Amino acid sequence: MDHFRKLKAKFEGLTTHDSSSQKAATHPPVQQQGGYSPYGAQQPGMHPPAQSGAQQQGIYPPAKPGDAQQDAYSTPWQMPTHNDTPYPSSGIPSDGIGPGGFFAPPPPPPPPQQQHYGGHGNQFPGNTFPGATFPGGAYPPQSYPPYPPPPGEGPPQTFVGSGGPPPYPPVAPSQEPPSKPPVAVSGSALPAMATAAAVAATATAAVGNPSGPSSAPPAAQDGLRGQDSAPPVQQGQPANYSSNIGALASSQLPPGVPLPLDQHDIMTTTESGEKKHVTRPGDGRNQMLFLNISNNETVHQRFLIVYGQVPGIKGDKDRIVVRHPYFPPLTFPAIDGYFKILVELESGDNGLKFEYLQGDAVVGQGELTIKMEPYTDKPPLILAVVIGSDSKGVFDSPPDARGPGINDLDAAVRKFRCCAYLWQAFIAEQMHRQGFGRRTIRLEEEYEPDTMARDNERRMTAKVHILKSRRTVAEIQDKERAQQWTPPPGYKRHTEESQFSLANEALDDYGVFKGSHHVACLSLDSHWDPEQQLILGHAALGGGSGDRRLGVFGSHSTHAWPANAEEVAAKFLDTTQTDTRYLANDCGGCGEYWRAANVGMGAFLHECGHLLTLAHTPSGIMSRGFDDYNRTFMISAPGFDGPVRQRDEAGAHWHRTDVIRLRHHPCLRLPSDPPLRDNEKNESGFDVLPTERGLLVQNDSGITMIEVWVDGKYRNHREYTAENLERRRNGSLPAGPDEMATAFPREIVVDVNSWSGWAGGWSKSDKVQLVLTSRATATDNVDNVNDLLHKGSRHDHEGNVVFSSNQLGKGEMKGTEKFEAWFSGKDMRSSTPRLVSIEIRAGDMLDGFILHMDDGSERKVGKCKGGNRSVLSIDPDDDLDHIVVNSGWWIDGLEFVTRQGHTSGWKGGRGGGRHIVKPPLGYCWMGITGSGADWLDSLTMHYAKRK
Repeated sequence: MDHFRKLKAKFEGLTTHDSSSQKAATHPPVQQQGGYSPYGAQQPGMHPPAQSGAQQQGIYPPAKPGDAQQDAYSTPWQMPTHNDTPYPSSGIPSDGIGPGGFFAPPPPPPPPQQQHYGGHGNQFPGNTFPGATFPGGAYPPQSYPPYPPPPGEGPPQTFVGSGGPPPYPPVAPSQEPPSKPPVAVSGSALPAMATAAAVAATATAAVGNPSGPSSAPPAAQDGLRGQDSAPPVQQGQPANYSSNIGALASSQLPPGVPLPLDQHDIMTTTESGEKKHVTRPGDGRNQMLFLNISNNETVHQRFLIVYGQVPGIKGDKDRIVVRHPYFPPLTFPAIDGYFKILVELESGDNGLKFEYLQGDAVVGQGELTIKMEPYTDKPPLILAVVIGSDSKGVFDSPPDARGPGINDLDAAVRKFRCCAYLWQAFIAEQMHRQGFGRRTIRLEEEYEPDTMARDNERRMTAKVHILKSRRTVAEIQDKERAQQWTPPPGYKRHTEESQFSLANEALDDYGVFKGSHHVACLSLDSHWDPEQQLILGHAALGGGSGDRRLGVFGSHSTHAWPANAEEVAAKFLDTTQTDTRYLANDCGGCGEYWRAANVGMGAFLHECGHLLTLAHTPSGIMSRGFDDYNRTFMISAPGFDGPVRQRDEAGAHWHRTDVIRLRHHPCLRLPSDPPLRDNEKNESGFDVLPTERGLLVQNDSGITMIEVWVDGKYRNHREYTAENLERRRNGSLPAGPDEMATAFPREIVVDVNSWSGWAGGWSKSDKVQLVLTSRATATDNVDNVNDLLHKGSRHDHEGNVVFSSNQLGKGEMKGTEKFEAWFSGKDMRSSTPRLVSIEIRAGDMLDGFILHMDDGSERKVGKCKGGNRSVLSIDPDDDLDHIVVNSGWWIDGLEFVTRQGHTSGWKGGRGGGRHIVKPPLGYCWMGITGSGADWLDSLTMHYAKRK
């Protein structure tokens, strides 16, 4: 137990002694494809990611010199086999998926036995803290591997090659945002660490000017290979990252992160202008200021980060202690009067007493009462540990930290639970700073012995499910399923499965979660193989679609995580060197234990961001900001001189675009939020229609954000929330009439000239993209604004300017053919034929339709070779009004509706997102074009101004 004795000695000055209608269209089988996707090949009957099928998003974009932060959207969205992981491509399309969506495997065989964590208390002789008991016995009877060879024996400790640690994902990143609405994001693993110069350059470029370009183009996906920017890391000589994580100047704060007032710290007033809570002891001790919380404030989470100051104090070895009537005291470091501390709360009023200590002297005191009201009327984040069918239930640890209760399944459960509560506290703090209240995730909880405090009392605490996979450990640790493995040239793969697909399979077998669910899965059987220099059984992936959203991560850094609240400070200060004979130095970013804790818990949070529909951003957690994860919790950080105030937290934040998506996510609702309308609960697609005034953007759920990207770089965004409606109306924020109408406009006209000036300007040769987000968290994009406005319009033979809508469906199926059908609305003065009937050919899929004209001609859209035939007649005094379309990768199904309300009825499948295809007000139908192979795979509306 030498390791823990060292930890205890290191943290001795900080500890006290007191003792979380219809199934989607069944499409004909899609040919399975090879590819560098970790998530399994496309299966019969399932949509690609843009539709009902499921996909993952992998992890963080790579850091590279001068470009350390990556952009917002990973690319692949089309075939589930495509992502940016190390697998070689074989005929895989080049664009990709955006946030959300993962590949769902076929129905599983009967489930094997499953378990969730729980059980009786068990005294573990190997516990770090004598007398501590933890629930749940050893799983199954433990047999621990022999200790690794002593120093000087065994495999070499340095990385192979001269370029430093191998980059996480070995594929070149795409330089463009997605060509289609991101429904899924594919992933991989950690990029190499950036140099100090890269971080500094990135911080300035990305955040120095909110209207300027971001530091990087949109990320292709998690796990793309980046250039090695970190110097070679030798065992025992950690890379010099101290300057990497130095403080950012005020001008370098991330976009959307407001500059606080009090010495660049948290604002000292409430929203109503009142001072934050100040305690004046009246006994000669210094007053204590609480900078991010008010007395009697109500919160909805179990753990809270409290940030404060005792003015006029100097000292770099100080401590802050919080005492709660029902929990053991917690002690965190304090510097120069500043402190951050994690506070545990129970339901109801929590009377907290704080002491600021210099040595044994109490130099400042304060009291707070916090009301905690659990809010359970929202979906929880479910925690699950996946283990192999023959697993020994252990995770990688150094030789002096192995045994029951230390690196077994019970320890993994405790550490994962603590990790999730830290996520909860982090999200609440970040959302609070951004002005949206302490919104955060809810964890599924049950009443059992609570491992978040060493007293082990029974409380409501996070439940952790144990999912026993049908796969053996050998199958899980197959190198072909390792996300960071790159096959040699000519290698023939035996499987296209990933850890993501194995976790998905285990969830299906478990069979407990019905309806919509959000799951974070820890793969217990991850293992560092020093001979192959590879983390086996690991993937960093997140995303989802339909009822399941999933994030997965390996256990290879779990040894560095805290198991309870009392260990948090010690773990974030632990500078023990990572011995690569036994432990992974993931991407060269985990050379010390505190770094491994940051990357393990922070990158796992990144993957949970993906399952919450977030994509890669120019800065923050959804970039590479998790390297600084500890700084939100700690006033002290290894390698940093002085107190870590808010301005010094660097990457430990959500980018503002993440914040807006989280603001409206159902998992982060507050009790004060109004109930969602039906159209706000269900995803509806965006319709983008060029007009003479600009681009008309429509979404039935309401629009919450429009981002502007120029030549692959984030420029700026406009957000639409209940909180900023008044500012839009009074001119404090740029807004057109449509943007002032309501909190969540359902249609907005983008005046391109006006928006160009607001977003820093662009030329006709620039590729301008709009990324669109709805209140239902659906995301889509306009791939090229200039092309849609200028190349998407034409003059017909009568001089009418005919506009084209955004295309629904990709139109890229094998054997697809293009079709055109031109007609005019009956309100249009035109010699073009009028519609008299629409013949539809469809079964489970939409084969196409035939438009019959008043001159006796007919026009096909699609091959129309199969399916059942049905006809919608259009009376002389009636006309086509709109088409309801479900689409994603292709056109799933549709319904034609006339002005008088006659309908064709729904034809085809119901997968994909919902669109209402209708000319803008004052415009008339002029035609439909599309394409199709075995079924219809694209559709575009054409329209002109009514004459």
